[in-house]
Amino acid sequence: MSGFGLKIVVFLLAQAVFLGSVWNQLKLEQTEELLIENLKHYVNELRKRHQMIEQSLHQLRAESVSEHHDFEVHLSVPQRAMALIRRLHEDWPKWMEYLKATEGGTVQIRMAKELRQRLPKREDFIQTAKDVHKLQIIYNLKPQDQYFRTLNSRDCLALGKYLAHLKNHQYAEDWLKLSLKLYTASGESKKYRSIYKDSQHEHLLYHLGAAKYAQNPADGDAFNLIARAYDLAPHDSQIVDPAKSVLERRTYFDGCRGAFSIRFHHPSLHCRYRNEGSAFSRLAPLKLEILSHDPYVVIYHDVLYDSEMQGLIVSTRRRMSRSMVQYEVRQIEISDKRTSNEAPFTDKNDPQLLQRIHDRVKDMTGSDIVRSELLNVVLYDLGGHHDLHLDYHDLYWHPNEYEYHIFGDRESSVIFYLNNVADGGATVFPKLQLVIQPKKGSALMWHNLRAWGEGDPRTQHAACPVLQGYKWVAVQWILQGAWNSIAPKDALSKRSAAVDRDELF
Repeated sequence: MSGFGLKIVVFLLAQAVFLGSVWNQLKLEQTEELLIENLKHYVNELRKRHQMIEQSLHQLRAESVSEHHDFEVHLSVPQRAMALIRRLHEDWPKWMEYLKATEGGTVQIRMAKELRQRLPKREDFIQTAKDVHKLQIIYNLKPQDQYFRTLNSRDCLALGKYLAHLKNHQYAEDWLKLSLKLYTASGESKKYRSIYKDSQHEHLLYHLGAAKYAQNPADGDAFNLIARAYDLAPHDSQIVDPAKSVLERRTYFDGCRGAFSIRFHHPSLHCRYRNEGSAFSRLAPLKLEILSHDPYVVIYHDVLYDSEMQGLIVSTRRRMSRSMVQYEVRQIEISDKRTSNEAPFTDKNDPQLLQRIHDRVKDMTGSDIVRSELLNVVLYDLGGHHDLHLDYHDLYWHPNEYEYHIFGDRESSVIFYLNNVADGGATVFPKLQLVIQPKKGSALMWHNLRAWGEGDPRTQHAACPVLQGYKWVAVQWILQGAWNSIAPKDALSKRSAAVDRDELF
């Protein structure tokens, strides 16, 4: 390379180094600008936090009894004593949690920990709440009366929750209404939301709705309040868990009342004859109506003869006993959630009739009834019902319980309707928006489990109360071990290969 060419190369390299250096400096300067901006935001946050603390301190001083010269006389009034104990029991522990998350204040945090041992316990608050309620009862006072003007929104909320716990729902509703009114008027949401970890507004809405619902489950305002709280606090388990149960019951009520929206006919939902299976089904095909493909829900029309239905009723009528509800493994008890009477129908009653019904179920489901549960005949009298429930035991997620269910979970359910119900008594699937009216001689069948053996929560269903007359049904639960396609051991082996549960909802 000539000397001139070498000079050109050196010059270009020098320019590249210079430009690279300039570029790096620009990046560093931008980084520093970001750090400065971040620090600025941090200072602003600290300033807002300190302003909030100042505002809260002013409020706490106003509520404190220390400014009253004769505090013994002041605290002799039950509602004032209750307000003080509630603040010490509920508010100050939250302040301590807030101080832990705040920079600085080490000495104050240590002192707060020492003072925490002196705070009142839950039973202290309960006693003062009892005293306040006693005054209200004896003198027939309203929460808005002048005697209770020293109580703030959080005091009224605490009183409302306490009275709701005692099932004094009307009194609870009155206090919660006042709490919501005071909360809205005082603008407490701006003062306290960042300090108190519970969302007071959402809790107010939920507890007010719950108090109204406890007095009248058909109250539309109750459902609206609970639904609003549910939407505002989707991750608060204290609200979500109980609210979800109430909202599901609302859908159940809507189904019983015929309030589900009309579903337009879908081409895949149709009626047809089913002649697969036994020779009898080829001669007398089953009338199949598909209601849902996923989960699979169908109804078979005219599957039982009058003589067969009469035989089921006559053989069990005098052996009926109150239906039980199973909450846990081997924990079975009577519950007002299920008001019916039932009796098993076995080969001791009429072996030929039982065999014909088993053959009919086998034609409908392709299952082996020999390894399934007994056929149960159930009577719902006037008002008889079965609240929302799932038929499966959820063995997929509790495999140890296979010890008590050797043939597996309830893969499918079949309900035979043995009479026409004068009014009410429908079978409702709220999550599917399905309502099936009892029709004499028909059989409702659905799959409770997904293909890999996991329970399908969409099959949650209920038996609406009988409004007029009575309802006879025969129920057959078909277990996993009765199917050729999946057995208990297969369900366990397929669990590891199944789709992740969180991705299914």
